[in-house]
Amino acid sequence: MLLFIIWLLIPTIFSAYFSGRLMYMILKNLTNTQSLKKSKQPVRTLVVIGSGGHTAEMLRLMNSMNKLKFMPRLYLLADTDTTSRNRVETDESGLEWSIATIPRSRHVNQSYLTSIFSTIYAIFITVPMVLSFKPDLVLCNGPGTCVPVCLVAFIMKLFHYADTSIIFVESICRVKSLSLTGKLMYFIADLIIVQWPELRQKYGQRVKYLDEGLNL
Repeated sequence: MLLFIIWLLIPTIFSAYFSGRLMYMILKNLTNTQSLKKSKQPVRTLVVIGSGGHTAEMLRLMNSMNKLKFMPRLYLLADTDTTSRNRVETDESGLEWSIATIPRSRHVNQSYLTSIFSTIYAIFITVPMVLSFKPDLVLCNGPGTCVPVCLVAFIMKLFHYADTSIIFVESICRVKSLSLTGKLMYFIADLIIVQWPELRQKYGQRVKYLDEGLNL
């Protein structure tokens, strides 16, 4: 009888634990003061590439980093974005890097309602890629392509599968407010970097101004 009662309580206990851990992780991110844990070297890095200007910004950031510290590197981009793929292949000259593709979670001018379903599909495709790579760091910016990746990384941390840090770099185009993606990342990213002092002033300690230095 006792074993039967314990068996009935197990789902409730697990549910309570992970609900509490979820709230803890979100609150920890919201009260974060721009600090990241000291990472081991080398750092397994998953770089989410957007498109157009987002690609240029991310590659510029990558070129400013010590790539010997961030390896292996997996560049993840939309399966329809051949231009960004070519730019990564041209720009990347270091060791231990590769490219993988996922479906877009939201296309240009796609309605928010239908984007829910395309995002779910993108998450489904993303899960095995992120699980197998098991990154120490997810570095992303701009469009919704990064949302499924960051959600998977966040869930991995929730279930103690990996202790992945998520850094979101807001686009230089965002001067007065965070983008929709930035507002979503506000709750799950370990560090949010903005490129205008106005955003730094608006969001306070939750974000870091790019010119303050990243120390990556």
